[in-house]
Amino acid sequence: MIISCFTLVLSSCFTQKIVVGNGAPSRSGQEAAQNEEVTKTWFFLFGLISTSPPIDLDKMAKGSSNYTAIYEENVLDRIIGGVTLGIVWPRTVTVKR
Repeated sequence: MIISCFTLVLSSCFTQKIVVGNGAPSRSGQEAAQNEEVTKTWFFLFGLISTSPPIDLDKMAKGSSNYTAIYEENVLDRIIGGVTLGIVWPRTVTVKR
């Protein structure tokens, strides 16, 4: 039973990418880290109730007209959701500019 629950919880992760303008240019290393904002949004009851305020992507992009926003539910987010049996379900939001 426990193995099937973990298989269901860890079966896949999702990513939604939103490109604004021309999107973020390709960068690597220190430069990429300096041009990136990351935040978590928190939901309850499998995502039915949000406790986080709406995310202002323009504010996270810090005035850039070309950026990429990535909404994802990664493995750590899934583990938190699985351990709490869906009571708490985080998602990660990253803005690259």
